[in-house]
Amino acid sequence: MIGKGFMVSGIIIEVIANDGDRLQTRNITTRKTVFFDRSALEKAIKLGMAEEITKQDDQGQNKSV
Repeated sequence: MIGKGFMVSGIIIEVIANDGDRLQTRNITTRKTVFFDRSALEKAIKLGMAEEITKQDDQGQNKSV
């Protein structure tokens, strides 16, 4: 998951470290570190509250999920 980007509740984050069940991410806008429980992020994706994004999404092009 390291290097992948996600949009969660309108916030774009990038996974920068993986420590088992805990993900260290960077908020792209504020550059602050945010920690996520891996299962909470996976559950949010399944429920449609979060989505994986690609570098193309940041440029306003087609999404690839």
